[in-house]
Amino acid sequence: MGLLRELPDKSVDMVYGDPDYNVGIKYNNISYTKTFDEYIEWYIEMAEQSLRVLKDTGNMFLINYPKQNAYLRVKYLDKACYEVSDYVWLYNTNVGHSPKRFTTAHRSILHCRKTKDNHFYKDNVALPYKNPTDKRILGNIANGSKGRMPYDWFYFDLVKNVSKEKTFHSCQIPQNLSEMLIKSCTMPRDIVLILFGGSGSEIEVCNILNRQYISAEIDEKYHKMIMDRLKKGHIEEKYKLRLKSYELDNIEAQLFLLEKQKEYLSSNRTVK
Repeated sequence: MGLLRELPDKSVDMVYGDPDYNVGIKYNNISYTKTFDEYIEWYIEMAEQSLRVLKDTGNMFLINYPKQNAYLRVKYLDKACYEVSDYVWLYNTNVGHSPKRFTTAHRSILHCRKTKDNHFYKDNVALPYKNPTDKRILGNIANGSKGRMPYDWFYFDLVKNVSKEKTFHSCQIPQNLSEMLIKSCTMPRDIVLILFGGSGSEIEVCNILNRQYISAEIDEKYHKMIMDRLKKGHIEEKYKLRLKSYELDNIEAQLFLLEKQKEYLSSNRTVK
């Protein structure tokens, strides 16, 4: 937070934040968990300082669990911003199941517009039209449209233990998701403030997209991984998550069951 306070006003084009969710996750065996009230106070200060350094044409994205983002929005953001949109990131999960409620399988992404003049680039993130032969759609294409604007819910798989981009960092956001958010509101050479360096995945995305970036990481091991990742251009083997043999066996068993389930569903459709 001290470094964030030192940044000049209106100096960045985008703020990207994926903070600790305050649910007891340990980062390199260190927990930053606070009481919920303390956490919200910290979250509000972080958002306040982030908006200060954001240009009037900029955008801020904050990824968190729904409850945490709801408190931040009601207690601060709705008053401080021109507009706040709440997007949904969906994913499959094998944790958090309960017989008493539906399983949480999404996170909240708050998109904060500082003013009505924010920059947003549909063409950078446009998706193919679902019915490109429609007369109206054909007209749009003829007028230069590259596709439709994505909906406000996004499906991206979690960065699982077997993912190529997985490191020993405890909580990573899929690079396809961060790439979409960064491309949506910046152009080459724009400045992105990445609030938490983490595994370096968002910094790597900025490098690939030719975006300038500002970031910081408090943990020495994560910081070294980021620097080595930027220098070498890839994740070194020593930074990748090492699975234990029983974890590998469990993954293989799950994949086997998934294939059997697909076969069963396919045969049932054929019979009908």
